[in-house]
Amino acid sequence: MMKRSEYAEAFEAGYPATRRFLLSRGAALEEAEEIAQAAWVRGWEFRDQLRDPGLVGFWVNSIARNLFRAKFRSKTTASMEGVEAPYWMNLEEIELHRLLDRCSGRDRQLLKRSLEGYSAEEIARVEGITSTGIRVRLLRIRHSLRQKLALQPV
Repeated sequence: MMKRSEYAEAFEAGYPATRRFLLSRGAALEEAEEIAQAAWVRGWEFRDQLRDPGLVGFWVNSIARNLFRAKFRSKTTASMEGVEAPYWMNLEEIELHRLLDRCSGRDRQLLKRSLEGYSAEEIARVEGITSTGIRVRLLRIRHSLRQKLALQPV
């Protein structure tokens, strides 16, 4: 089991990487910080399950990925009982649909599965290709969308 000082050093070095990892997965900055902190706390709580202390960063990132996925899979809308709101608009969902509309059909399906929280391994099984192939494809899709958005007049 890792000592407190070893875990503290791993946290200092790994927390920024975990946050960047979550940002690359599409988390908002505030959400990425919250999930990264929760993942490192959970890692500390279950540190006796860590087999190789040299892989603590990778292990905590997998915890963070699972926490991020769980957030999307169990997302429920807030109850609006007692509040009379004639109109409510989810701007994030509208923006997401706008981005997905810029993709080809196959790219759109891959992105949707990824956003629903499915891992590259799970998507690869359905698509019949390697998980590395899925990761590369998703990376290219995100890069292409960034370029399209950069060229878009403001």
